[in-house]
Amino acid sequence: MQKIDRLPNELNKLTEAIVSNDDVVLSKLYTTNYSKVKDYILKNSGSGDDAKDIFQEAFIAVWRNVQTGKFLPDSETVFAGYLYKVSKYKWIDFLRKGQRTKVISFEETDAIELNGFEFLKEDDEQYLGSIQKNFLKLGNTCKEVLIKFYYKRLPLKTIATNYNWTEATAKNNKYRCLQQLREFLK
Repeated sequence: MQKIDRLPNELNKLTEAIVSNDDVVLSKLYTTNYSKVKDYILKNSGSGDDAKDIFQEAFIAVWRNVQTGKFLPDSETVFAGYLYKVSKYKWIDFLRKGQRTKVISFEETDAIELNGFEFLKEDDEQYLGSIQKNFLKLGNTCKEVLIKFYYKRLPLKTIATNYNWTEATAKNNKYRCLQQLREFLK
């Protein structure tokens, strides 16, 4: 890593403190920003350990960007916002890469992670929350079929076998269940 040699005159004390590895400032930035990232990860299928790991990775990445001059925050608010975005994208990448496999029992929770719904936009958290809430309104068979197809990525032939259906029936039932979920969302 190449540290910036000379700071422009317009850099503020926060950036100077980060570049000079001021323990007090770095510790304050770390502790004041952790809870927001932890809350985000816990609300999005993560654990406390996941939050610690992701936050630490993100903090180091932001610190390196300040050290190399790629990011020069002019306030703690700007630093916090950038750190939060980096943490959020690291968590999304973590989930997208399938590094986390989670089996959820419907009896034990009132929310479910619904990876695989291609019509979702990445940043549309409110819409995802609505899907999770309305997903629970579906019958058990519909929930199971959608989880098997979209979350577990099982082929329709396997799903059909599990229910003693033909593959065409499994396809129709999956479509019907997805349509029912979409109707709940209207």
